[in-house]
Amino acid sequence: MNSAIERLLSLHVSDVMTRNVVQISAHQTMAEVAQLMVKYEISGAPVVDEQGRCVGILSSFDFAAREEAQCATTETPCGKVQHVLVHERPDQAYHIEDVATDMVANFMSPAVQTVRPTATLMEAARVMCTAHIHRLVVLDGQGRPVGIVSSLDLVAALVKAVEE
Repeated sequence: MNSAIERLLSLHVSDVMTRNVVQISAHQTMAEVAQLMVKYEISGAPVVDEQGRCVGILSSFDFAAREEAQCATTETPCGKVQHVLVHERPDQAYHIEDVATDMVANFMSPAVQTVRPTATLMEAARVMCTAHIHRLVVLDGQGRPVGIVSSLDLVAALVKAVEE
């Protein structure tokens, strides 16, 4: 059992993280992201800006909170689109554009708990426990997501270490 503990203590986030990160844009609609989450069988993803830097996180909890808010107002159906009249230049005619009110930016959590790839699993586990969260976004030096480490990744590492 002592060797299992030693093995666990020697592991780093980069050893267990998921590297193929599904990233979403703050400008996508919640419906688009819901399709991505189902397609890739994920329950959360980092939200990135135009430069690929992490600016938030969207999880299944955010979808539940969105639904709760919509039920409270009873006026906002899922995926609602507003129509606005646009007149870009004086010599152009007006035209109608769709503006989605159901944007990721309105529902994501901007406070993202992150970790370095070189952090130990113990450091990652402590952050998750303290913040009561199930995933950490792993960032490179420029703030771009390079991985995700989840509580299930930590449990899998524990099981593997004990079974070795």
